[in-house]
Amino acid sequence: MRKKPYSLWKRKLPSGASIYYIRFRLEDDSWGTAKSSGQTTKTAAEAWAINYLSSGQVVTRENVTFGTFARGFFAWDGAYLRTLRSRGRQTGARHAANQQAYIDNYLIPEFGAIKLVRLDSERILDYALELQERGLSASTINHILTTLRTVLQYALRKKYIQVVPQIDTVGGVKAERGILDPEEVKAFFMLGWRDIRYYTINLIAATTGMRLGEILGLQRASVHDEYLEVKTSWERGVGLKGTKTGRARFIPIPERTAGALREAMTITPFTDPTDLVFTGRKRNAPLDHKMVQDSYAKALAAIGIDEECRRERGLTFHSWRHFFNSLLINARIPVLKVQSLTGHSTDRMTENYFHADDFKDVLSILGGIG
Repeated sequence: MRKKPYSLWKRKLPSGASIYYIRFRLEDDSWGTAKSSGQTTKTAAEAWAINYLSSGQVVTRENVTFGTFARGFFAWDGAYLRTLRSRGRQTGARHAANQQAYIDNYLIPEFGAIKLVRLDSERILDYALELQERGLSASTINHILTTLRTVLQYALRKKYIQVVPQIDTVGGVKAERGILDPEEVKAFFMLGWRDIRYYTINLIAATTGMRLGEILGLQRASVHDEYLEVKTSWERGVGLKGTKTGRARFIPIPERTAGALREAMTITPFTDPTDLVFTGRKRNAPLDHKMVQDSYAKALAAIGIDEECRRERGLTFHSWRHFFNSLLINARIPVLKVQSLTGHSTDRMTENYFHADDFKDVLSILGGIG
């Protein structure tokens, strides 16, 4: 008789609810680590298990981070290159060193602390877009992405991930990101948000053009009644650091954004000036990037933009930055003023001296969002 490929059982949570957990049978007939299905009925849990199995192979180790797996990946005497040589495939020492440099200088700083199983195509796409913003050439970005694909293909072979996420290369022209139209934005923010923090994070992004890392790295002392002082950013695997330009910038905020911020700041018990606004489970770390991105995707689905449509239109959390930029440019706000707000400016404007009156035109445009 063929053995069932999974087993399941109920676990009672502190809240009183019960969730089904599932363990999958491995090739050696042992059982893998238990996974929460998130389901409260046996039928739904079994459907989840079947869907998991149909998505790809059963993962044998789920807690391996990208940094742990990729550190020294292209070492000449390492497992990956030894495997290649055993199959008669050769690679030069210089090429291997270049590949490892892409890992050490770009991929580990961005993805190092993330578990391999949580590295998805949307997160990779966001990073590729970020590299374009930094001014890296399409050729360099594609080399980085190719290196990433090589690492993940080997992780798949080792059964550390279910499937290799889609990794699209970039063209010579900066990739266009989709943006929501005004009616979609209105519907997005009119949803019944169960957690004010995720509503506020999206609202800040839409009305300031701030990067997600800058929002998550926002400290309480940087929040003022009429503006935000953007001087820190949170980078996964690194922690709190300065902005990309190395300079603070000041961004006016509409009253609706300020009000949402005030409400969101009452949730956390950590109220020192240097504490983060959007604290996660630990005092010294913010909410998880992936959870914020998931909240964005779920909100889009709630207004009728499903995953397929989202991917087709190129909509990611970073799209708020493009929405903000496009909204101001189309309203004929001077380009230098827009650059001073987004932090793109190469010309030194008076961004270290914020004057509310200078941005009345911007606030009048943003006031209706949210």
